[in-house]
Amino acid sequence: MRILVVGAIQGGTVPIGHAICSAFNQLGQDTCFVDFSDLLEEFKEVRSVDDFEQSCQFHVKYKTRLLEKVVDFVPDVIFGVAQSPLNDTEILTELKKAGITLCYWFLEDYQIFDYWKAIAPYFDYFFTIQKDPFWEQLKEIDCHNYHYLPAAFDSDLECPAKEREPAIPVSFVGAPYLNRVHFFGKLSRGDFKIYGDGWDKYSNPSIVVGDRRVTELEARNIYQRSLININLHSSTIANGFGRGDFINPRTFELAGLGVFQLTDMRKLLPFHFDPADEIVALSNWEDMQNAIDYFLEHDAEREMYAKRAQERVLNEHTYLHRAQEILNIIS
Repeated sequence: MRILVVGAIQGGTVPIGHAICSAFNQLGQDTCFVDFSDLLEEFKEVRSVDDFEQSCQFHVKYKTRLLEKVVDFVPDVIFGVAQSPLNDTEILTELKKAGITLCYWFLEDYQIFDYWKAIAPYFDYFFTIQKDPFWEQLKEIDCHNYHYLPAAFDSDLECPAKEREPAIPVSFVGAPYLNRVHFFGKLSRGDFKIYGDGWDKYSNPSIVVGDRRVTELEARNIYQRSLININLHSSTIANGFGRGDFINPRTFELAGLGVFQLTDMRKLLPFHFDPADEIVALSNWEDMQNAIDYFLEHDAEREMYAKRAQERVLNEHTYLHRAQEILNIIS
């Protein structure tokens, strides 16, 4: 099968596109990747100015790149990930008419990012990290071929040598969603460090890097140096804790790296990890703060959780596993 993977322009799905493309190749598929991440700065500029001509030129550029790759590679399947530039419904319609199977992996919270409403009905297979009530809303817009597909761990990426000096007692890597700003504002401790683009807008004293997105390699270095990695899922509700359903990619990455994490409880988490044996998941912020204090003092328990979570990920939750699931569905 010839699969064209369309990469994302920005965000955490940029490496996911590369990971799933590599996994398809490892499973014997003839796979090609079309990269759009180099257009990020131009994309940001177009969004920041109200210039119709500039916007049109940018859209022509990425559409031309996509169509040239389609003509050159002649795929059987086009596979997009969240933030891929696959939003032109006229192009999607023509690609389907040409007999190409269209797939999209929506690795987003449907309640925060709603562009799925415009594109989902045009895809033959629409993969999601959430179930109902999202699926009910997909059916309402005439998208019926949806499938649950959570994120995973990229076991092929380079990992920095595990360092313990200088260790980071407690860390967080990610964007400043309202709930994170709210709760981390309450975490007044000198051993907590925050890394991520957009945090420079806030006055939290724990911010180390706040004016840019840390690279994947930097993030992995931070994860491995941290005794405790806080994994607070994104939410637009400031005081929302433990109310969500989906599992973010960071959950799988931290587990796959064999490092310890504390996460907020997620509705779908028990289907993939044992909250009592593999990943410590908390239902309220007070328990999260108490858990930080407890696990900083219990090295052996941290290592036990991290080891068991890593074993689970490597056995069930790599992008190779996800690619096989996709092929089983679309073949």
